[in-house]
Amino acid sequence: MACDILQSIKIDNNYKSFTDRYFTKRYIIDFNGIKNNDIMIMFHSNRVALLCLAPSHFFFKNNNNYRLNFSVGNIDRLSNTVKGKSKKGGQMLTPKSVICKIDYEDGTSFDVPSCMKSTLIEVNEQLVSDPHLLRKKPDADGFIAILLSSIAISDATKNELLSYEDYVKVIDRLTK
Repeated sequence: MACDILQSIKIDNNYKSFTDRYFTKRYIIDFNGIKNNDIMIMFHSNRVALLCLAPSHFFFKNNNNYRLNFSVGNIDRLSNTVKGKSKKGGQMLTPKSVICKIDYEDGTSFDVPSCMKSTLIEVNEQLVSDPHLLRKKPDADGFIAILLSSIAISDATKNELLSYEDYVKVIDRLTK
């Protein structure tokens, strides 16, 4: 009696996304003392970090039209160019460095900080042509920037920030 191998395995269609499989999510609540200015940084084991807005960020409660402005002060983050294996030429960032501004059509705006000492590798240029990715897929195609820091800084920052489980507990407590 022959057995069809395809019939013998159970196929699970609940695939984890690339970022869910390879990145560790960490969270900052009320960055810089601003209520619901919540940031998510996703860390890869190779020190690369993706900067995103956390699901609890006040941005997701505002349904006004918006655009991302990567010209902050005298710096155009879109002109950031890195070269080589060591990523020379990347813009140096402090935790309070502004990566971009989110400008609403009503004239209001807010800054998105880097939240960690790092080097800007690149900004997500897809957000310039399709800013709605930020709302639709905030932790996948809607990431804001790619950052790179030293192993020591990356590990220290990761340890200082909230894990997903702790983040959920804090958000649940704040919304009650």
